[in-house]
Amino acid sequence: MPLTSAGMRSNKLMSMEIEQLRGWAAFMDKAMIVSLAAVITAVAALAITTWLSSRYGGAVRAHEQATLDRYKAIESHSARSAQDVATARERLAALEQEVTTARERTAALEREASTRQGRTEALQNEVSTARERTAALEREASTRQERTVALQHEVSAARARTAALEQEVSRARERAVAFEEAAREANERLAKATRETAAASEKPRAAQFDAAEIQQRLADLGKLVRAAAGRAADSPPPDTSVAPTPESARSVAVQRPAESTAAAGETQPLPIVLTLRKYAGTKAAVFVVQPISDAQAVGSAISASLSDAGWAPGIWTWTGVAGIFGVVVLVRDGSDPATNEAASVLVEALRSAGFNATKGDWPANWSRFRGMLDGPQTPGPTDAPIRIVIGAKPR
Repeated sequence: MPLTSAGMRSNKLMSMEIEQLRGWAAFMDKAMIVSLAAVITAVAALAITTWLSSRYGGAVRAHEQATLDRYKAIESHSARSAQDVATARERLAALEQEVTTARERTAALEREASTRQGRTEALQNEVSTARERTAALEREASTRQERTVALQHEVSAARARTAALEQEVSRARERAVAFEEAAREANERLAKATRETAAASEKPRAAQFDAAEIQQRLADLGKLVRAAAGRAADSPPPDTSVAPTPESARSVAVQRPAESTAAAGETQPLPIVLTLRKYAGTKAAVFVVQPISDAQAVGSAISASLSDAGWAPGIWTWTGVAGIFGVVVLVRDGSDPATNEAASVLVEALRSAGFNATKGDWPANWSRFRGMLDGPQTPGPTDAPIRIVIGAKPR
């Protein structure tokens, strides 16, 4: 049996403990490395989780903000819609009140028209009475003249009475003219009241005018201007040096109104002509939309008035277009201020003459147009800087 000494056992035990300590140290190093790797992985995972959380939180907040903005926009739109509805209701109430006012005014105008009609009839009766009295005075003057020839000693008295009778006849004629003027004014006011009544009841009718009727209406406007300027000049006093005969008195009574009427017609042009003469020489193209019943007559009347004012108009028939109402005045883009001013004055003059005139812009190139134009080739329809388009219901 081998024997071991105590010194050998102690060395062996120490050698085993050192090896174990080294193993434990190596194990602890590996455990430390693993723990460090686990800590680093945990920190990275925490950082990634934090980053993803912040990104998700930002996206959520952006979505919430977008949702809140949409909600605010919807609320604002609802408020504006409610305000628009309230404004529309107020406008509707105002329009209803205007319609009521227009109806009341129409009724008042109808009553006034009835009163004017009665007054016109009374004036016509008075005019007839004045004419009969004038005829009676003329017959009496003839009788006095015969008595003057028969009785030479009453010549002076007969001349004086004849002069007085002639003055009375002149006054009666002036009264008759004044009564006719009053009757004409009453008829014009009645026609104006009828037009306003038709406009207020919103039942417009399609006017069927021919060229003669339009010229007559323009002539009536000219008469209004002349009536505002003053009555006809008084007739000159008779010559009392020679006893007038009944035939001479009647000829003077007939000739003087005719001469005053002819002079007024020659010296007083239409108001639209007077207004547009300031822009004489301006070129304008009149486009008459077809097929419209009264457009051709209106276009001819406007072209004639422009010619009388010194303009250079041309008229063309325009087919293949629709949707144009009234009289539309168009100016070429880039025209000088004088041309624009002439177009504006033309619109106002047409409105004063009773046309439904407006000023607008050509929707495309000035040299391009839809449909077909039938008219003169020289000058061309696109040369003039102003276009006057006659559509449906020009009045």
